[in-house]
Amino acid sequence: MRFLGIVVAIFLLATPAFGDNVIESLEKAKTLYNEGKYYKAVTELNFAIGLIQDKQLDRFKALLPEPPPGWKADPAEGSRAPGQLMGGGITVSRRYVSEDGQEIHIEMITDSPLLSSVMMLLSNPMIMGGGRLVAINGEKGIEEWNPQDKSGKIQIVLLNRMLITVSGNNLKSKSVLYGFAKKLDFSKIKKAMEE
Repeated sequence: MRFLGIVVAIFLLATPAFGDNVIESLEKAKTLYNEGKYYKAVTELNFAIGLIQDKQLDRFKALLPEPPPGWKADPAEGSRAPGQLMGGGITVSRRYVSEDGQEIHIEMITDSPLLSSVMMLLSNPMIMGGGRLVAINGEKGIEEWNPQDKSGKIQIVLLNRMLITVSGNNLKSKSVLYGFAKKLDFSKIKKAMEE
C-alpha cells in the first residue's frame, strides 16, 4: 500500500494539467488511503487512471491522419482496457472509404499482449510465412498482401509498446496501404507515448 501513497503523491505534486476531476479523484484516493480504506482507495485510484487514459485516447485519436482527396473518414474511435485485461492498454482506430469503394482501417493499440507476437516476427523473419519485412518512414514493419482479393495489412511496432495496423480491402493496389501508413507521424506518436 506504500506504493499507492507514492503514486498519489507524485500526481498531486504534478501540475493540474490533467484536469480538476483527475486531481480530485487522486486527492480522494489519498484521503481514503490515509483512513486505512485500502479497497476504496484502489477503486478511486483506478478511476483516476481511467480519466487519464481518456485524455491519452483523445491525444492518440488526434494523431490519426485526415483522409486524402477522394476519401471520407469516420470519426476516430477509442477504448481502454482495464488494467487486468490487455495489459491495461488503449486502442484507437479510424475507418477511411474512397469514392470508388476502397476501404482502409488504421488501428493503434498500446501495451497489448499482441505486441509480443509481432515483435517475434520482426526479430525472426524466418517464421513469417506469407508476410515480408518493410520499412515505413524508418520504422520496421510487416506487410501482408493478397493480390487475388486486393486486401492486406501493414503492422508496425513503436517503442516496443504500440502496435499500429494499417489494413485495407478492395484496394486498387498495395500502394494505397503504403500511402496511408506514410501519413502517420511516428515522431509525434512516439512523443505522445512518452508524455
